[in-house]
This record gives sequence, structure tokens and C-alpha cells, in this order.
Amino acid sequence: MKNNKRIHFFKAYSRLGMINIPWGEKQLNIGVEYGPDAVLSEKFVSSFHPRPKITKYKFPLPEDINKLDYEQVLYQSFKEFDELINKNLKINEIQVVIGGDHSVAFASVLAVLKRVKPDHVGYIQFDSHADLCTFTRSPSKNFHGMVARALLDNKFDSTLLNSLLNEKLLPTNTLYIGNLDIVKEEKDFLDDKKIQIIDHSSILNNINSIKSRLKNFISHFDHVHISFDIDVFDKSIIKATGTPSKFGLLKKEIYPLLLVLAEHKNISIDLVEVNPKKGVHDTTIKTARNVLAKLLSKFICERPES
Repeated sequence: MKNNKRIHFFKAYSRLGMINIPWGEKQLNIGVEYGPDAVLSEKFVSSFHPRPKITKYKFPLPEDINKLDYEQVLYQSFKEFDELINKNLKINEIQVVIGGDHSVAFASVLAVLKRVKPDHVGYIQFDSHADLCTFTRSPSKNFHGMVARALLDNKFDSTLLNSLLNEKLLPTNTLYIGNLDIVKEEKDFLDDKKIQIIDHSSILNNINSIKSRLKNFISHFDHVHISFDIDVFDKSIIKATGTPSKFGLLKKEIYPLLLVLAEHKNISIDLVEVNPKKGVHDTTIKTARNVLAKLLSKFICERPES
């Protein structure tokens, strides 16, 4: 197999996005910081050609910081991780960040936006949550539930984090895929910005039409960033994650869309929220690997376990 590009995995060991118990849950999502090592096993990494490069970054743990310093620690960590990505990423490499909680996507997208102008970037988030809260109105005060808002909203209520972005993602270039469980603040933002959503009913109605719509969407952009939260899948499939989805999507509804995205010439990826310390985790880890294998199918030379 010949390919002039190479995958560069960035392991983002993070639970920093969850300083408090997640909204709607009863306990902290302890263990999600071990997701990168669980997903990127030696056997799985060796299934790609050319062999991917791996760079690591460890975020501070919430229990090791003062809650009053939360924004400052987020700022410093995101700044360091963004700089690490762009310092190590070569021009022919594909940026693939493996979390950790979803907050790592902020630094991942920040790194992309330092290489590509926002109007040339399409942003696609697979998720059961919109992550569009603000610090002021967040029910949990956890940044993992604000990450998309911080990337999209010029009026996001953190001057410190706003200072990291010269320009933000464009709502018109943004697409959610998943059945979103949202609060009123998030719905208002989605409606106001007219952000596109592909949900379960849309896919069931005509998946071929959705594939065509997705292909047309990504065709407008020089670069497409895919932020994939494993909880987009239904909890009957994915249990080892922070907030399993009661009404998530199925593999047959997601996998065909990933293959459409794999055809774009310039992509970057986040895959987040795999918690190998939570319950029965084998299926969750295998599914995460299959998601990556489909998005990076041009580089796969051995099919991972399904």
C-alpha cells in the first residue's frame, strides 16, 4: 500500500474537563484519562501503514488543582497541548487526538485553526450532547460540556480561553451527528446559529440521502475536523463512557457516514470519552478502534477486532 501521508496519534491523558460530577450522573468519570492507552494497543497501531507516530501529553488531574484556578489551568494546558501538536506534526501527517474527556478537542481544534483559516474548515461532531453550555449557565461547571461553545461563540464567557483563538469555528460550517440531549441554553444557540443536525430519524428516513448530504457538506472545505464522542452510540452498544446514551445511534447508522468522511483529502480527528475503567469495556474499546479504522481506512492494512 502506497500513501504519501502518515497518521500521527496524540495521546491526550485527560479528565480535566470534569472537575465536578457530570450533569445527570451520580459519580465522577474516573478512568477516562486511560482511554488513549486502551484504544491504541500495540496490535491496533501496527494495523496501519505506514506505522503511525505517537506523541503523548498528560493533563493535570482535577483533584490536583484548586477549583478557583480551573480556567487558568485549562488555559495553560490547552496552550501547551496545542503547541505540542503543531511542534510535532509534520506537513504530511494526519492529526488524530485520542482522549481522555471531550475537553481535549479544544486544543485539538485550536491546533488546526493555527494551520487552516476557519472559513476553510468544516467541523463535524458525533455526539449525544451538544457541549454548548457556558460557564455562567452550565449545570455542572465542567468544561467538557462547553467545548463546542468555546470554539464557536465569539461571546463565550471566558476571556482567558477566548484569547487562545484569533478566530473561531464558523457555525455555518458546523454539523452535529447524533441524537442530542440538550438543555435550553444549548437549543437556543443551535437555533440562533442555524447549526445543522443529522439525527436518528434523518438517517432512518433515507441513509443514502444523508450520505449524499454529508458528501456535499464536506466538499465545500479544504479541511474537515471530526470530533467523535464515543457516547454517540446507544448504551446498548457503549457502556464504558461517562454518560451512556439512552437514545444513541447504532453502528449501521454511523459506520457508512464514517466511510464518506474517510474520502476527504484533509481530515483531522478527535476520539474521546472511552473509559476502560468503567464496567464491561471490551466492546467500547473495540468499537472505538473500528471508528478509527473506518475514518482512516486508507491506511489500514489489517482489520481490527469488531
